[in-house]
Amino acid sequence: MSRPKRWYDADAGDALRVVRQSSLDDAYSLQRWRHARTTPSLGECLLYPLTDGPGLGLMFLFPPVLWVLSLPVFDFIAVLQPLTKSDWALGLFVVPVFIPMLVSFAMVVGYLFLFLGHVLVASAMGENDHPRWPEWTPDDVAEGIGRWIWALLMGAAVAGPPAFAYWSWYGGVDATTGVVMAALVVLGTGFTQMALAASLMHDTILAANPVTVVVAVRRIGWAYLLPTVVASVATLGVALGVYGLLYHVSRMWVEAVALWGFWLYALYSGMVVLRMVGLTYHAHAMELFWFRRRPKWATGTRAGRIYANS
Repeated sequence: MSRPKRWYDADAGDALRVVRQSSLDDAYSLQRWRHARTTPSLGECLLYPLTDGPGLGLMFLFPPVLWVLSLPVFDFIAVLQPLTKSDWALGLFVVPVFIPMLVSFAMVVGYLFLFLGHVLVASAMGENDHPRWPEWTPDDVAEGIGRWIWALLMGAAVAGPPAFAYWSWYGGVDATTGVVMAALVVLGTGFTQMALAASLMHDTILAANPVTVVVAVRRIGWAYLLPTVVASVATLGVALGVYGLLYHVSRMWVEAVALWGFWLYALYSGMVVLRMVGLTYHAHAMELFWFRRRPKWATGTRAGRIYANS
């Protein structure tokens, strides 16, 4: 059997150049689809939601759904908030009507949490493409919500008691209180997102314990400060958005527009934050000694992908 023509006519130098070119092509492909083990920049994380179909779909398809499901709830809370307990008979009468809507809202939010968890895992694996959409199954959604709730409880347990103790002891609103509260928010946010990363990168939420979180933060060092600050700013923006929608919107059409923008901001900032956390883990994976493979919960059962590059 004769060899291919390009090898038959080529001399040793030509063959070496072909091998070298193939190696360069493989290296370029690896660099294109895998992120280098370097600390991520804010700019690349801000652009991440806009670079592929799943991220754009998240920001353009889900805000209308969340808007429809949450607008009546916000109006309901805004109406009942100034009422006294003696006037809550109307509220108790209307509550059963909102139960199906609240269940649907919880399912949609749980699915979004599941997708954002896939964003963190894909980023931790060094992937530059967006993850594919996860399966919409109740057990997967419930597992995703459980991991997020566990991480939030861990962060609240760290920052909550000091904040409550300081407010009870000092009780004043001034610059000192603002600095202390901001520091506690950063502390709680940093602990929460590392606990979330631990619960998502391992196949058990028990890995998100204070020892694992503290050791991981110590090993990453100052490189963990930027993701923590970005997550704190994003969390503050979401909290101010909820507060403004409940107490500082006087007209219905203003609330409708503001609520749409709120969900758009929440989804965008969520992808940015989890992208930065995942890439930070990827940059320091050798120091953390966590799992190097994709967790089982983040491995789908569907074969193939919708996008050629995702």
